[in-house]
Amino acid sequence: MGDEGEVRLDVHVGADGTVLDVRLRQSSGSPLLDRTAIETVRRWRFDPATVDGRPVAAWYHDWRWVFRLEG
Repeated sequence: MGDEGEVRLDVHVGADGTVLDVRLRQSSGSPLLDRTAIETVRRWRFDPATVDGRPVAAWYHDWRWVFRLEG
């Protein structure tokens, strides 16, 4: 399809490391790339943020994804 672009996401990670929410901060201009980035991040599991050694939920803002064709 030849789509390239940059997607920026805000990701809310729960205390258990699962993704609680994903918000599109800036579109790539391609609904397919935006949707792919969001759906992929939703399936990931993270090491959660900690406060005083305890896991807590936290937002990670303006996470940048770049889709580029190479070769």
